[in-house]
Amino acid sequence: MRKELLRIENIKKGTLLKRVELQVFEGEIIHCVFDNIQAKKLFFEIVTGAREADYGRVYYEEQRVLEKDILQVLKNCIEVISMDSRLIHSVTIEENLFLIRPQVKGQWVRQKDYRKETLRLFEEFEIFIDIEMPVACLTVFEKVQIELLKSYLLDKKVIMLTALSNCLSDQEMKNLWKLLEKLQRKGLSFVVIEPLEDINFFYTDTVVIIRHGTTCMIKDLDDCDYTMLHTILYRNEMEKGIEDWKIKREKNKVGEVEMKNVSTAYLKDISFVVGKGEIVKLFCIDEQSYEEIIGFIKGETEVSHGRLCIGGMECEMKKSMKGLKDRIGVVEGNPGTASLFPELTAMDNLQMLLSHKVPGIWIKSKYKKSVKRLLGDIIPDYVYGKKVKELSPSDIQKIVYCRWLIYSPYLLVCIQPFAEGDIQARETARQMLYILENRKIPVLIITANTAEFHYCQGRELYMRHGRIISKDEAYEFIYSML
Repeated sequence: MRKELLRIENIKKGTLLKRVELQVFEGEIIHCVFDNIQAKKLFFEIVTGAREADYGRVYYEEQRVLEKDILQVLKNCIEVISMDSRLIHSVTIEENLFLIRPQVKGQWVRQKDYRKETLRLFEEFEIFIDIEMPVACLTVFEKVQIELLKSYLLDKKVIMLTALSNCLSDQEMKNLWKLLEKLQRKGLSFVVIEPLEDINFFYTDTVVIIRHGTTCMIKDLDDCDYTMLHTILYRNEMEKGIEDWKIKREKNKVGEVEMKNVSTAYLKDISFVVGKGEIVKLFCIDEQSYEEIIGFIKGETEVSHGRLCIGGMECEMKKSMKGLKDRIGVVEGNPGTASLFPELTAMDNLQMLLSHKVPGIWIKSKYKKSVKRLLGDIIPDYVYGKKVKELSPSDIQKIVYCRWLIYSPYLLVCIQPFAEGDIQARETARQMLYILENRKIPVLIITANTAEFHYCQGRELYMRHGRIISKDEAYEFIYSML
């Protein structure tokens, strides 16, 4: 019979967490999916004892925890590990493992023993890290390994891992799963909180889906497949997206952008419409389709034929797209490093695109006031005078998208807009896309990453082998590969 380590029942907090349930057994690996990053953040604050829930019950090792003891029990039994390491850079690896702990306070004279024990642990768990390496020089993966060992030594029962799939390589993820398996045999349990698309079907025992602040599914992995999980997580959004598109399509015809029968050496008769104030997501199933559609959008691929309908005018496409001449903007990959000037101020960067429309904008202060008035509360006043290199990843995302908000292109094409590794920056990018949508700017997202594809709302298109295909065809191919 399985031993229950932790059970969280009916956790509620504000409007974000409405009814969260989680049951963890000894030696179990759970993959947990949140549809809202703020709800996930709040959940972490509660389970680590940083904040108190409005309501909820907690059972630890099959015993009800008194309300007054909940925060301390959760803090003692749960450890959260992410890309943001909590190791101390000013001490050595073995000191991080053994000395920075209340249980060993005052026992610094045993440092040689700790060094010997560290080497033994590295050998037992097959961790290949140079023990002489300064902690500050360790990679994200190496720090995660050290933190996992530290949690094991601190006798933490439940370890939650999050925000790792985007910053670790495929090989590092494989090695991480091997380490989790070894620790699992020691009785540790893991809750991996990552997007559904990153689920590991080989190691995972149970899947938990939390939508709109409510646990809507807890299932053994043997009883479900990817198609079922995908449907449970996204069905309402997909159905709503179709209905919203039907309504918006009638309203937004005046400002829509349409590509008609566009062909290159690889693309075949590509046709699609992006309505005014609409987000359309194009998912490329194969790599060549992804590269060719990007080459076409950026004007790097020659067009054999096709028509572009934009701003109420229709014209034959000649050779290639013309970018800003057609008032089509492109944001690519990690936009901060690709499109901004780090030595210039945020205001200078905001005005850069607008200078294509307004000559002499740099020397007229009235335009700076107009920019601030237009952007309202999106960008705080203190940001405008700072150099871009001094800004946070989240503020950089705001600058990138606000440039296009000011410029107001006929179409903004975003190529993998959530590639930025910083979680808050990705969330800022999503919110900025919704602001562009509300300001009636058509947005086309192009990606080949399923996690990115479902990260924000929008009408869905699919491409394979240079052709637009139906959702049924796309799903049939995607799921046949799983």
